[in-house]
Amino acid sequence: MTWGQGNMWDGVVALGSAASRLNICFAFPIQGSPRIDDALLRIKALLSLFDIFSVVFSVEGVTQTFRGEVVVPVHVGETPPDRVLAESAFHVRPEPLHRDFLHQAFGMHEAPIRIELLQRGGSVTHVVLTLSHLAFDGGVHRPLVRQLRSAVEGLGLPPSVMRTTDLLAYERSPEGLRQSDTAINHWLRAATRLPEGRGLMSMAPGDFSVTTMRSHKAAVAAQTLSVRSGVSPSGIFLAALSKLIRRHLARDLSAMLLVCNNRRQRGLMDFVGQTLGNGLMVIPRDELDGAFVPYAQNVYAQAISAYRRARFDTLRWRGVLTELSARGLATDLSYYFNDVRTDHRSWSGLENRVAELSGSGSTTSIATTSRRSMGDATLFASLGSIGQDCVIDLACDDRCVMPGEASALLEALETFLVEAALAL
Repeated sequence: MTWGQGNMWDGVVALGSAASRLNICFAFPIQGSPRIDDALLRIKALLSLFDIFSVVFSVEGVTQTFRGEVVVPVHVGETPPDRVLAESAFHVRPEPLHRDFLHQAFGMHEAPIRIELLQRGGSVTHVVLTLSHLAFDGGVHRPLVRQLRSAVEGLGLPPSVMRTTDLLAYERSPEGLRQSDTAINHWLRAATRLPEGRGLMSMAPGDFSVTTMRSHKAAVAAQTLSVRSGVSPSGIFLAALSKLIRRHLARDLSAMLLVCNNRRQRGLMDFVGQTLGNGLMVIPRDELDGAFVPYAQNVYAQAISAYRRARFDTLRWRGVLTELSARGLATDLSYYFNDVRTDHRSWSGLENRVAELSGSGSTTSIATTSRRSMGDATLFASLGSIGQDCVIDLACDDRCVMPGEASALLEALETFLVEAALAL
């Protein structure tokens, strides 16, 4: 799998049928009134040129392979005479006639595309397609949409097979770069319209302290909560941090930025999407003091949805930020979370050692470990691991969060996770 697919994997598996929120939907009108039979033949000919539609995912091996024959479902429906289907990436307005067909979660062995043809009098008026987010990411669906429209309208097929690498190359093409640059400018303008003192922070000189906790108990508790809740350990820490940050540091915090972990992928540092490898996770407002497991499941679902909405596609970033601003949410985009663990399996089995949480055999260390003179965040939490211990670094702006406050937050985090695990 690609690193982007790996970041989505836990969410797809954990969310199950709710992973339908990850689907990429697109609708567009068709010119020339092609007949349905002709459109179906052209679609078949086009899709046979894309190897990405023969991808099969393996749950056991967390890998993708290619198969020789694929069945792609195509539904034919009537275009309502009193409505016009607007073209819109990621959203289809009005809703397609067969919502379940288009919007249910993709199975691991299912072709990563579904198509609906809307017709009047036997002629196709619109195409609605849904793509699996494991196979498609960012703007790579745009070349496919153009090719599909051209094929259905009878304007021809690509001259050769379209490999997955050809689609990924779109991100670095002049068109892809222009779209990214345009979207980034819109994105930054939207961020500056947020209330004064909030929004994105540029990298600037200052005093930043890094406070580190190394805790075996936190790892045991997080793994136990993960197994029992269906939320990844990363999601458990994100949920607990969001709750405790609002409880101890920033009561009005409404969102956190999620950073995709590509720091270990040195070969991808020139990938245009890496600079936008963020998601915006809006923290639930009404569950601060409720039971932790439902809260964690809610936060995790929203975090996965954040990747779906905004991970690479900066147009979607702009939409998210503009929508929040229009709704009057004073979103502080200076709190970050990143999972930088290199071995996500090192805590496997710790859920069977929950009895250790009641003892005093393990030692937890919390200390200010370094200082920095540059930063772009009020608080940047990085989750790592050393063996079967969890390591959390909090890089904080001293003007907003003093080292003593960061230490108290980490101590409260360990206590909170242990109590939540013992309460199961």
